[in-house]
Amino acid sequence: MTIGVTDSGIGGLTVLAALIKRRCGDDYLYLADGANLPYGDKRPERLREIALENARRLEREGANVIVFGCNTLSVTSLDYVRKRIKAPVFGLRPRPELLVGRAVLMTTPTTAEYLPKIEPNVSPLTPPKLASLIDADYPQLGRVKEYLSPLLVPYEGVESVYLGCSHYLYAEKIIAELLPDAKITDGVDALAAIVRAVLPVRGRKDPTVAFRFTGKSESERYARILTELIG
Repeated sequence: MTIGVTDSGIGGLTVLAALIKRRCGDDYLYLADGANLPYGDKRPERLREIALENARRLEREGANVIVFGCNTLSVTSLDYVRKRIKAPVFGLRPRPELLVGRAVLMTTPTTAEYLPKIEPNVSPLTPPKLASLIDADYPQLGRVKEYLSPLLVPYEGVESVYLGCSHYLYAEKIIAELLPDAKITDGVDALAAIVRAVLPVRGRKDPTVAFRFTGKSESERYARILTELIG
């Protein structure tokens, strides 16, 4: 079983790591679509084109299952792509219903347009530059902290934060430092659990991972980050 995962950059590696930990596949293809980074400011029509192109490429290269490691790609394009390729397609979708008390839901601007009804206790926050900053700088996140600090000041004392972008998981420690009272959650492990529950066979303990890039090739960096995420 070969699983193909795609995102605009390193964000989807968090999803790939979760899939590997749950032994979802025997082999993995990861497509980093740096040529179209970031996804979070693009219109839905363009994102659907990108999603279908990337899914078809992964399918051509041998993926039996496709996973969108990106909330923005999933909310705009998941159903569209499912109707157009043979392989099953899974994706991340924000779950604001998991938030309790005074809460913040962090997503990209485009993802925010597709959110279900938000309860009055939940404040949407859509930092437009965050994903790109993380992708460019990680593991050096000084600029990320400088960018986030003033944005999070109005939310001091919140009880929970949901990270609705896979890139944002890399800033979790910074967010926890700036909002120390908040429980921080995301949908990455839940997605991996769904994929594992659906697939018929448990994957290998030591799967192969191959990286593909539409922009600059950074295989060594991606492999290093993935190793860190798997632990």
